Parts: sequence; structure tokens; C-alpha cells
Amino acid sequence: MMKAIAFLYFASAILFAASAGAQWTSDTTVNTAVCTATGSQQNPQACSDESNGIIIVWEDFRSGHDWDIYAQKLNGSGVAQWAKNGINICTSVANQTSPVIVSDGNGGAYVAWKDTRNTRTDIYAQHINSDGSLAYGASGTAIGSAPNVVSPDNLSICSDNFGSAYVAWQDSRTSITPSSSRPDIYMNRLTGGGAAWGGGGSSIISETLMQTNPQVTADGTGGCYLVWVHHGVPAASICGNRVNAGGGLSWGSSGEQIFGVTTGSSDASRNPKITHDGSQLCLAFEQVNSTDASKGWNILANRVASDGSLIWGTSTTAPEISTDWIGDQINPVVFPDDSTDASNTGGLLVVYENYFSTHDIVITRLMPDGNALRPSYPNQLYSVCSQPNDQTLPKAVKTGSGEVLIVWNDMRSGSYSSIYAQRCDRTPKRFLGTAGSTWGVPVSNRVNSNADEVQLVARTNGGIAVWRDNRNGASNTDIYAQLIFRDGSLPVELENFSVSAHSGAVLLNWQTASEKDNAGFEIERRLISNSIYQNSFEVVGSYLTTSSLRGSGFSYSTRVYSYIDQPGKSGIYEYRLVDYSLDGERTNHEPKTVEVSDVSSGNFSVGQNSPNPFSDKTIIPVTLSSDAMVTIRICDILGRLITTPYNNSLLSAGSHELRIDGAELKNSGSYYCIITITDPQTGENIYTGRQSLIVSR
Repeated sequence: MMKAIAFLYFASAILFAASAGAQWTSDTTVNTAVCTATGSQQNPQACSDESNGIIIVWEDFRSGHDWDIYAQKLNGSGVAQWAKNGINICTSVANQTSPVIVSDGNGGAYVAWKDTRNTRTDIYAQHINSDGSLAYGASGTAIGSAPNVVSPDNLSICSDNFGSAYVAWQDSRTSITPSSSRPDIYMNRLTGGGAAWGGGGSSIISETLMQTNPQVTADGTGGCYLVWVHHGVPAASICGNRVNAGGGLSWGSSGEQIFGVTTGSSDASRNPKITHDGSQLCLAFEQVNSTDASKGWNILANRVASDGSLIWGTSTTAPEISTDWIGDQINPVVFPDDSTDASNTGGLLVVYENYFSTHDIVITRLMPDGNALRPSYPNQLYSVCSQPNDQTLPKAVKTGSGEVLIVWNDMRSGSYSSIYAQRCDRTPKRFLGTAGSTWGVPVSNRVNSNADEVQLVARTNGGIAVWRDNRNGASNTDIYAQLIFRDGSLPVELENFSVSAHSGAVLLNWQTASEKDNAGFEIERRLISNSIYQNSFEVVGSYLTTSSLRGSGFSYSTRVYSYIDQPGKSGIYEYRLVDYSLDGERTNHEPKTVEVSDVSSGNFSVGQNSPNPFSDKTIIPVTLSSDAMVTIRICDILGRLITTPYNNSLLSAGSHELRIDGAELKNSGSYYCIITITDPQTGENIYTGRQSLIVSR
């Protein structure tokens, strides 16, 4: 279970300013602003930065006359890495819309979009480097541009897992004859150097009648799987192919029919969604029941081997996920279920939307035999969320073996749209809820503000959601984001973590307002004034060996922490605070820089009180590098002051044993002392720390 720790500003003269930019917050009515520029921002799309952060692109109308594509990168702490409100990834005139994005595997991303700069709609692309620089120039590069291009649409993008990407789209260019065969499927491959298959793209699937709605996913060997809808006779079917890095097709020029109805049926298929499991293609899609209008659209699924053979069923049969359930089952998201049978075949998890009077989110597991469902028929639609009004358009990511984190647009309030989240495993079982329910936890639920168009990107132990939001004005939608841990907890913002040098020692101070599942902290240090020592941080203090760095597990009251480090040599250092959950999950916070000098002037330290627990007395060892004023206040666990055994007491440089008399603490139990050390000449706060006291009689 992941921790959540709330950091507050620590009022002290030695504190440095907090790092610039928004960070993750625990307040679901605040969230993290990605872009709040003038004009409207909409249609966010996102991918991982491969370091627990997120890269987001969106359509932006801040110019007031054309739609542009902007991008922003948030690191793992939620801090913006590029310009405030994002960078413009294409400065060309006219409209740039409908972006799709995928990671480049090196902290940057590939982006493709529809572009009208040539008085028609073409497809252009950009490679954004990790630092926000534009590898394809300020205007991007053409990947599907030609005089005869007509109405390209339904862009899909995937990584090849080797630093490049594939883009597919449907294209009705006039060279396709007869006109009844438009559109066809076109593709291009994006590399660090540009469009590998030319500025016009490559015709990949060109068949009689229409080919639409292409989807691509990596095949595990540097190529990709391509799935599309073939509008044939008697009804639309689902087809697929395997594309290599040179644009060659492994399953023939027409591909393989994955599912199609028999002669005489008009049960059309649509909206395929795909992923891969090792070398296998996994897919789910919608099929209409044309003979019973009450049963509408249903969800079917299958696996396909790398040679194009079907794992289950035939080209006219496929495992049914929703099995002709009444109403419509639509918008599937599919995952491998991370299980195997005797033949080493896995099952599938399918998250989708169920509509019968209202829209709800459901999940069904298809077992490795391609037949059995969990829950078992006829209860196979397991509710992810069933609340009043509509829950729609689910997005999901894997968070562990056989489990997924799911987000969706939620109208349970009745008057405004929120974003909610749920985690389910392959049992299936749901885990997240509030106030005794298991119907999900809010991600964004600001009253009278609409949050929608949600997307979700995976990260360690959770995911990052991003969405469109009108909290700053109905006609001025913005982009917001939120980190969600798999246990449903939300991280919180680090307002200030401070470091300060005094007489060769470095003092670190931080404060928590609440702690959840917090095992403790580690302090990491590296010397940055000498390039020889810039490569890595070293741990200089750990909760595993230092009791003052141990967390409280669960706490809803303020806790003050401090640590003193002796670097041993002068120089400029970076210090990083790292906190750990009880299950060992690590969270890094933004490092702070400090210059250390006067190393030879003496030592400074405040040790842990001992013994503890105690009866009659306990001793706090203090070493001062110069004369200082010391105050120790003792409070009960509710924060009420009990006694002040040292009140601005002047102590000389050197070592001291500060005695706490147990007689002043009449009752057995837990207390804490706040130790403050100040400079007697300037009044500057040198140190503030807190220690626990346990009286046992």
C-alpha cells in the first residue's frame, strides 16, 4: 500500500523557497494545473516519460484564431519541466488538431496530428526531446501529406519499443479507385531522424470497399500489429496484419480476418481496441445484434498468434464477453489477465461501458480456455461502478499482475461531471471507495465544474490521470492532472523541504501534516561543485538506522522532522529527501542545493534522547560548534504544552547532556519535545527538531 504524506511550510529563517511550479496534491478539488492559458484547451492525450512522470499534448486556442498543439511534461513529483502552460510543438499557420502521442523511450515523445496548413487536411508529426526541444523543427514534419489526400482520420500511434514509433490512419485520397473503396489504411514510421516512409506515408491496406478505424500496437520484435474495420459484404468485419520496420506485411496484402459474420447476417463489427501480450495480439471489439434491437452492441474478444492464427474460435466466431446482454456494451479496453493454462495461453480482462437506461462501468474476465467467464454467465458483467446517472468512457492501465486501475467520466452528482477511479483484479473484485462503499474514489470532484475527456498513464504503483476542466470558466476549458496510487490514496504537495549550512554542518528540516503507511525517510547527498562527484547520490541517513527518521505509519497530526549531516569537506552539495512506504515503495522529492564552508570550525549535532522509554530521566545529547540559545518544549500527543525545561538557555560551544526530568511528566504515556536552537547574536533559527518521549512507570 502506498503512502501519502502531506508537507506544510516550515516557518524558519533558514528555509529556502519551495521549488517553482505546481506539484501533486491530495485535494481532489484542487488537482495539478497543466495549462490554464487564455482561450480553450481540450482533447488531452498523454504518455509516460518512462521516469514516473507524464508528457501531455492537447488542442489549444490561446491564439484566438487557430487551434495549435501544445505539450507539457510533469516529472514524477508533478512539477512542470517545460515552459509554463506548455510549449507549442508546431508554429505553422492554420489548424493542428486530433493529436496522438507515444513515448520515445528516452524521456521524450512522438506526436502526430491532423494539419490544415496546405488548405486541405494532412498528417504531420513532431519528435519532442526530453528537454522540450523539437527534433523535427518548429513546424514538424509531414508524414501523410500529398495533393490528393482527402479526409485523413482516426489516427493511432504506438511505440516499436526500440526508440521509434508507428502511426496509422484512414485516408480517402483521390488516387484510390473506385471511390467506393475509400478510405484505405496508410501508415508511417517515425524515427529520431524523421518520417522513415516519406512525407506522403505508405499505403498499407488497399482493398475493395472501405477500411476504417485502424489501431496499432507493438509486436514485441520491432514491428507492430495493425487491426482495422473492413466494410465488406454482408457486414463490417475485423481484420488484422503484422507490419515490419520496412513496411512489409507478414500476413499477406489483405491481412487476416479476425472476425466476420456469415452470409446473410448484418451483424456489423466496429471499434476494435488492441494491446499485446509478449508476441500475441489481444483485442476486443463491438458487434451489433441486428436481430434483437433490445440487445444492441455487444463485446467480443480474441487473441491472435504472431503468425496470424486465432487462439480461440474461427474467423466467423469469437469469444463473447457480454454475451448479448440487454442494452449496449461499448468502449472496451483490453488487457492480458496474466494467467496461463496448460497450453501456456492466457486469458483477458476487458473493461467496458454498459448502457441500460444509464451508463455504468463493468469488467469481465475471459478465462484462458477462451470460453469460461468470470463472473460466470449469466452474471458476467461485474460492476466497476454503478452509481446514479452516467459513468462513461473508461480508461485503464495495468498496476500489477492481473489487476487494473480504471478512471472514467462520472455524473453521480447529477449536475456536474467528475473524474473517479477504481482498481479491480482478475477475480474480479473492486477495491476502492469512500464512506463504506466500493464504487470508486474521486480524482477530481470540484463542485459545479465539469471534468471530462479523461486519459490515464501508468506509473509505478498507480497512474496519472489528465483531463479537460472548466473550473476557470465554462467557455475557457483548461487541462488538469492528478497522480493516483493503486490503493486509491492521493499524494500531496511538498511545500518546502529546506537545507541550510552552519559551521560546516548541514541542517535539514521538513514537516508533515499527515502520514499514511509511512515507514520513514532517507537523506541522500551528492557533491556537485566538483564534476567528478556528480554521478550519483549516496545515502547519509536512513530510517533503518536512525530513529529520528522513522515515520509514524498513520498520522493525522503535524509532525516535525530534522536531520544534521556532516559532509566533511567544503563544497556545493545537493540533498534529496526520500520517503518509504511500509511496503518499501520509494518516493523521491526535489533535491535542494547548499554551499558548505567552515568545515574546520567544529561539529554540530542533536542526538536522540536516551533511554526511551524512561521513568525518572532521559538525556538529549547536543554538540554545539558555537555558543547558542536552546529551548526545549514538551507537549502531549494533542499538542498541549506541558513544560519548558529549557527556555532560551545559553549554552557554550561544545558537548552537553540536556536532562529531561520525568517528575515533570506525571502520567505514563507518549509525549514529544520540540527542540529549538538559535544564534544568540542574530536570533537566527539554527535548528528545530522533534523527538518522541515515552514515560513508563
